[in-house]
Amino acid sequence: MDDRVWKNISIVLGVVCALLLGVAGALMILGHRGTTSEGTSRPTVQVATGSTGAATPTGTPGGTPQSQGPTDTPGPTGTPGKTGPATMSFTGIGLDAANDANAVARVFTFTSDGGGPVPIAVTKISAGGTAKLCIAADGGAPACVVGTPSKLPAFPKAAADTAHSNWQIALIGYGTSAPTVDLTWTWPTASPKVMYTHGRLQGTPEGLNGFTATFKPRAAGTLNVQAAWSPGTFDATMSLFDVTTQPPVAVDGSQRDYKGVTYISPAYTFPVDSAKSYQVKLRRTSPDSSERPDLTAQFTFP
Repeated sequence: MDDRVWKNISIVLGVVCALLLGVAGALMILGHRGTTSEGTSRPTVQVATGSTGAATPTGTPGGTPQSQGPTDTPGPTGTPGKTGPATMSFTGIGLDAANDANAVARVFTFTSDGGGPVPIAVTKISAGGTAKLCIAADGGAPACVVGTPSKLPAFPKAAADTAHSNWQIALIGYGTSAPTVDLTWTWPTASPKVMYTHGRLQGTPEGLNGFTATFKPRAAGTLNVQAAWSPGTFDATMSLFDVTTQPPVAVDGSQRDYKGVTYISPAYTFPVDSAKSYQVKLRRTSPDSSERPDLTAQFTFP
């Protein structure tokens, strides 16, 4: 057999080997991808009738909160307890109108631990107002719904089905509407922690002056609240109320004044009882300004 025949056979064998190696590599890649996709799931976000999947509006924030303010590291709340449902509510949240050139959505983030329902609802919209509620989980595309006082926006069947999931709730006025709204949600957690970003601390109207947050501890422990704002240096007050029964009762000695600051220092802490419900408020006490101080706050409780 001459050299040309051997040369042709060598070329054919080389091509066959290359093809076999390529097929084997493709099978390895496909097998790896299959394993990854099967092990990944996202929490359920059920879109209400008439909702829209439009992206959450964010706009331009009024400023960047000081680094000394809230961070991703929670304040001291003791050892995380058993996973169970926690509920938090915010009342009187003033929203920007979406068509405002400087509009920014009010955003709430939290992490769920374990599976369970995560119902999220706007429970009140001021008369004549229209608001847009958007929710997203684990970086997924937001689901949004627009509501009015007679048809409040909500996601009653949202649920977590993974060990840990990161949730985001965003609220903004619809079109030219800039209403005041109340928001509440429940989620499974071992250590409740909520971040509130792009709030306002500009003074009047009341809906743009800090926050009013209500919660019920699941065990005795310590409430920890951190807050920062920018731009502007001014006075603020933090206060705590027992709202187990009405009317609310101010917790003795809990009101604290902060003079000429851009963040709460030290962090607001107070021992809380699992048999009671509480409401914590942050208010600006300096005169109003024409700026829109951008507020960030972090809440942790047992």
